[in-house]
Amino acid sequence: MAPQPQSTSLIRFLSAAVSEAIQRAAEAGQLGSLAAGALQPLAPNQTSPVVPVIQIPNDTRYGDYACPTALGMAKLCRMAPAQIARTIVAHLDLPNVETSVAGAGFINFRLGDPFLAERLQELLSLGGDFGKTTAPQPERILLEFVSANPTGPLHVGHGRWAAVGSTVANLLRWTGHQVDREFYINDAGNQMQILGKSLAVRVKQLQGEEIPLPDDAYRGSYLVDLAKRLLEQVQAGICPLPTTLEEYTNFAYREMLAWQKNTLQQLQTEFEQWFSERRLHTPDPETGLSAIQQSLQELQKRGFLYRAKAPRGEDPKPNAEEAIYFKTQEFGDDKDRVVQKADGSVTYLAADIAYHRDKVRRGYQRLINILGSDHHGYIGRLNAAVGAFSLDVKLEILIGQFVKLFKTDPETGEKTEVRMSKRTGNFVSLNDLIEDPDIGVGADAARWFLLSNSMDSPINFDLDLAVKQTFDNPVVYVHYSHARCCTLLRRLQEEEKVELIPNVSISDKGELPYKEPEERALLLHLLALPDELIVAAEERAPHKIIRYTEAIAADFNKFYDNCRILPLLQEDPVLAQARIQLVQATRQVLFNLLTGILGLSAPESM
Repeated sequence: MAPQPQSTSLIRFLSAAVSEAIQRAAEAGQLGSLAAGALQPLAPNQTSPVVPVIQIPNDTRYGDYACPTALGMAKLCRMAPAQIARTIVAHLDLPNVETSVAGAGFINFRLGDPFLAERLQELLSLGGDFGKTTAPQPERILLEFVSANPTGPLHVGHGRWAAVGSTVANLLRWTGHQVDREFYINDAGNQMQILGKSLAVRVKQLQGEEIPLPDDAYRGSYLVDLAKRLLEQVQAGICPLPTTLEEYTNFAYREMLAWQKNTLQQLQTEFEQWFSERRLHTPDPETGLSAIQQSLQELQKRGFLYRAKAPRGEDPKPNAEEAIYFKTQEFGDDKDRVVQKADGSVTYLAADIAYHRDKVRRGYQRLINILGSDHHGYIGRLNAAVGAFSLDVKLEILIGQFVKLFKTDPETGEKTEVRMSKRTGNFVSLNDLIEDPDIGVGADAARWFLLSNSMDSPINFDLDLAVKQTFDNPVVYVHYSHARCCTLLRRLQEEEKVELIPNVSISDKGELPYKEPEERALLLHLLALPDELIVAAEERAPHKIIRYTEAIAADFNKFYDNCRILPLLQEDPVLAQARIQLVQATRQVLFNLLTGILGLSAPESM
């Protein structure tokens, strides 16, 4: 993997400085009973007992950043926190950063102008790479999400996992990890045969046969459209009319999967790998065993399977037959699970086990699965599926809540839930959310609102707000802010003939020319991008980037309204150029957020 461009994480920078100061003070015997040796990690995977915490204070009058670590060191040092803080400050080596001690032992930091000028220069120089950092412990990660059955269009819930999964992947990559995105295609099992049977009936109906749909058939009108497309291809000589259920199933499968891939591309969601469940059921040419059979054999050798009429700890039910159970309780599940039934057929869990064994064997250090809340009971089983084959590979399961769509009823004027569409029969598809004439909001608004809440919170998606072309709509507000930057910079270059100078300069006194509080506030917020991405990546919290993007847009518009540029071009060209560079920096940060992280467009005019 190519070296990651380095943006300065201000929190990591200050934390490292405090950590070094604590080490120096301890070595000098100035931190009471805290010996220097106690600060050294005992092993590579352990941390020092003192890990500095850096925060952005609510009241920034005292500083841009604060460190409360001295308060937590009192017992360790047997000293008053304020005295500890003063000792740490005395050993700090932070040129161009003003430090002070406040309250019971807070260390406050105010970044000096030369330091801020360096960071602004870094932002302008890195451009599209600003915000990227290197992880202290980079990992090779497989991120699996969406993983829908190829039996119909994706629903809105799938859209949420697509938006969240692709954004989490972007966050992890920008913060120094290697990430592969994978879609697990559930293309084995009875539902595929039902799909083929449903298509066959729709084709015969179009050919004039009076034949009813079976009770278990898929009933959405999308299958009528699919049947029409098949007959058109037959008429055009592209393919023959299927004569078997298998041929109908394969045609429907190819078309449904292509439709799902196209929908995901519309939502700016791509995958490096598409893993077919059928692979797990296909016998290996050398051994004659499928991946599922091989997995069960390996579990048997490792002592994780047993044959019984009931799981451990439960009494068998009357007439119960023996089945093969997997000891999932040993990995946190509430009871052991059946992997092979009495008739020899395997359960869905057996395929999950084989799939996760395959993931482990591919050499990933971390596996992340994004699942809907209806899969909460799978956590213990999947932990077992990974833990039984490797204790080193970390499995992380992110559970998300579902999405409800609301739109104003034109007759009553009340917000009502939109539950279904004609195309699917019983749910609103992701295609409908993006492009339907009545409820479609477009890909950008769909992604924004699907990312707007924490994953563990349900989304009440306001369709009316998402299509509004006013600043009430956060998508419009953020797009307008980026376009406003672009328009101003274009005007300066084309009409005012201003050269955009890439080099940041300070006065002989080491000062930036800023005069208004909005200038410094905007700059500090822009420079926080690396830290915002690190926190959102570590917490798997894309919604925090939504909030940060909104805050950048708000700060920029306050700056724009209070810090004029055009009148200063002749009156104060130094200040004008400094403000222009803030506009350039804002445009760049918004562009990186919109296109690099959130997967949205970044319009240059509106």
